[in-house]
Amino acid sequence: MLAFAVGAAIGPRWLRFLRDHQFGKRLNPSEPTEHAHKAGTPVMGGVVFLLPVALVTLGVIATSGALPLLIPLGVGAAFAIIGTMDDLRTIVGNHRATGLSPRLKWFVQIVVGVAASFALYASGYAIIRVPLLGIVELPAWGFIGFATLVIVATTSSVAITDGMDSLLATTAALAFVAFWVIGAGRDDTNVAMFSATFVGALLAYLWFNAHPAQMWMGELGAIPLGGMLSVTALLAGEPLLLIPAGIAFVANAAADIAQVLSVKLRGRRVLKYAPLHHHFTRVGWPETWVVQRFWIASAVGTMVAIWASRW
Repeated sequence: MLAFAVGAAIGPRWLRFLRDHQFGKRLNPSEPTEHAHKAGTPVMGGVVFLLPVALVTLGVIATSGALPLLIPLGVGAAFAIIGTMDDLRTIVGNHRATGLSPRLKWFVQIVVGVAASFALYASGYAIIRVPLLGIVELPAWGFIGFATLVIVATTSSVAITDGMDSLLATTAALAFVAFWVIGAGRDDTNVAMFSATFVGALLAYLWFNAHPAQMWMGELGAIPLGGMLSVTALLAGEPLLLIPAGIAFVANAAADIAQVLSVKLRGRRVLKYAPLHHHFTRVGWPETWVVQRFWIASAVGTMVAIWASRW
């Protein structure tokens, strides 16, 4: 509730700031033509949920000594910097519309992922639970490698899902609901508190991102969102539950990979457009249909993740 209140208070002021300084998104030529009317929508709206999460979490750390929560906050801060740099290159008036190079983003994600994975291991969070099998212990190098893969894969998958009004914020909020319930059920106050804070902050952001969106989170919001979601799952010892809880992200990533492989190997596409949510608009679904059906799939995935956490 506190994170929601802070986000709701920040939102109008941040939106006014973005509009006054003309931080509108210049669409990439590769984006669907159906989105041409959205050009100029204020970007970097991720501040509306990132700042409340940071403030509330730092308050909890100061009062309860929950130092492990510095790890997701550190990942979020590092990714917010690279996301801001990317967004500033794509605003209206900038001759560049493609943002930072994918190689640079991957490099930063890997470096930050390794650092976060090492911090998790050093803090005693090198636990991976496999549903039906139990806890699997990995050596230091194995855990750091696996955790880095989880962070990089989740971050990239979440980032490509940010393409329609309210799509990413709602599906991510549902994923955090899963870890909120899982953490609360195990008396893991760090995971439960951090997840609940994220849900509240994302709800505040959704007030301004509901269709038709007044602002977009941009890479400033999407990259840190994915990074902090992955670290939350690792703190809970349940990285594999990101698959059902983040089913929307998994589907988008799988569709992207299939599209690229098909073009390279067969010379033709398997989808009309990638990521997957854009494919559905090309086959005739209105944007609101796509978003709401992704919500439904994510809600089911959240229930599956909660169920699987008990096995």
